[in-house]
Amino acid sequence: MKDDPMPRGPVRVAYLMQYFAIGGLERMVEHLSVGAQARGIESIVVAYLGDGPIREALEKRGVRTVLLDGRAGLHPRLVGHLQALLRRERIDVLHTHHLGPFVYGAPAAALAGCGHVHTEHSHELYDTTRRRLIGALMPAFAEVVAVSPEVSQYRERFRGRCRVIQNGVPLPEVDASARVRARRILGADEGSFVVGCAARLSAEKDHAGLLDAFARLHESEPHALLACAGVGPLADALRSKSRAMGLESRVRWLGAVDDMRSFYAALDACALNSVREGLPLSLLEAMSFGIPVVATDVGGVGELLADGAGLTVPPRAPALLADALRSIAAYPSLARALGQKGQARVRRSYSVDNMVDQYVQVYREVAKRALPPADAGCSACA
Repeated sequence: MKDDPMPRGPVRVAYLMQYFAIGGLERMVEHLSVGAQARGIESIVVAYLGDGPIREALEKRGVRTVLLDGRAGLHPRLVGHLQALLRRERIDVLHTHHLGPFVYGAPAAALAGCGHVHTEHSHELYDTTRRRLIGALMPAFAEVVAVSPEVSQYRERFRGRCRVIQNGVPLPEVDASARVRARRILGADEGSFVVGCAARLSAEKDHAGLLDAFARLHESEPHALLACAGVGPLADALRSKSRAMGLESRVRWLGAVDDMRSFYAALDACALNSVREGLPLSLLEAMSFGIPVVATDVGGVGELLADGAGLTVPPRAPALLADALRSIAAYPSLARALGQKGQARVRRSYSVDNMVDQYVQVYREVAKRALPPADAGCSACA
């Protein structure tokens, strides 16, 4: 029996996503790539549809980045560009996120002779026969990981293994002065009830419904403010809607926020009104700050907020969302209990260190399987 081949050096992982914009997936990749690099993994993050602030944040933290020449829609030449990058960088493992990066990453990794890890963040995207077929094929090309048991349970209809590694976030320490400074930036005094939402301004996050809920809340809480962090295709439409509703002075559209710690420090409650989700990083982040959260019961949210760690409402139910936020504003003891239970849950089960440790173990397993014999000379990934 031959000995297992020895690695040529540190395992090299390339992370493939669509954008360097600020979003939950992109922040997860930032936490993961930085944490993996601190554990001896050489990381490089690749995007192909757009630049953004996450790229600068990664570079500042010592992770190299590459923006490939991609475009919306099917772009077959991107497979060749990605394969060439994997060979040039001597990548051992490609880590893709969501369906689009998988479609390009699977053939590129196979052609380059690299291992492949794929993370599924939600099952709601399996909304066509073609996408379900791609989902079924994933285990043949990659080690598949789900961000929550709920996503993994959905994938039981497909053959092949799907392990669960739940998203994790850093555990912050925020002093009282940070809250004062952050609220001053928003124009909120100590009597204001500040509701925050950190999410891409796109249809699945249903900010329009959140505005409807906030309008109802504002009727009984005239000092309420809504602060929305994020960018996306509906930015102009949502600004117009808030103006038409007479809420322009009570809603803050913050765009891309580099300092999310200051954003969360300003909040009295966090709301997420999505119609589909996996395991939302923004909720984990808010909970890590001890902020009471209200969110729609979709994806893995119900499990995350069970047993008093937060409040859930059905999707597309603005009146119920407003009622939940009103309860938090009216009953400080409820707000404290929700915040404390949510924070304890994140500290116990959703730390970034736990997430990174599990992924690093997967990388080393997959890299070991993918490595050629030590005397094989030039490998496909070399």
